[in-house]
Amino acid sequence: MSQIIDAHNHLGTRHGAHQTGADLVAKLDATGIDKAVMFPFVEGNFTNEPIKEAFDQFPDRLIPYCAVNPWQADAADEVRRCVRDWGFKGLKLHPTINGYHLSDPGLVDPLFAVAEEFDIPVIVHGASDLLNSPPEFRIMAQRFPKVALLMAHMGFFWSVDQAIAYAKECPNLYLETSRAPIFEIQTAVRELGPHKVIWGTDSPFVDYEWEFKKMERATTDPEGYRAIVGGNIARLLKL
Repeated sequence: MSQIIDAHNHLGTRHGAHQTGADLVAKLDATGIDKAVMFPFVEGNFTNEPIKEAFDQFPDRLIPYCAVNPWQADAADEVRRCVRDWGFKGLKLHPTINGYHLSDPGLVDPLFAVAEEFDIPVIVHGASDLLNSPPEFRIMAQRFPKVALLMAHMGFFWSVDQAIAYAKECPNLYLETSRAPIFEIQTAVRELGPHKVIWGTDSPFVDYEWEFKKMERATTDPEGYRAIVGGNIARLLKL
């Protein structure tokens, strides 16, 4: 069986939440997961150093992504540094917390240009709110068709149908399942096929085992299930 890979986890410390690399690996071990994508909490003055430290400690289990706030003048340079110098594999953005539209060309296009340059995926908070609603993803997916773009939370709650429609329209737009109810996930798999749906948990904000166990009901197709819980993200990351 292909590896099982969790595509969405946070490390570091913020108000009300804390998770280290060792904490995350313990969850992987307890649940039977092979690897996990990790990136910083994005509130406040966050840095990518904790991600590098965790990657250095667990290089065979944890997959490092950087996170940046596009309002910082050196944001694109930070993405380039993390990928080129530290071997990071992707980029995380959170328009709602950091206060910008995902499709803002002046702020976000330079980051997507770096993602295209290094051929790394971008995962963006994608719940149903204005700054990163599904239309914002559609714009960016069409503006940067060579960049794999993951919509975290797949437009939950009010915009799932719209998210599915745009993922069907845009070959490079994928729906990531963290914290979405299983009925919506099943609908996405049925409408898009399992190759466009990617499993993630959003730890430490969840019951980790439940976020994994619920995926057993995502599809009755064993091959499709393997794609959702690891094969798709492994393909995008060239693992």
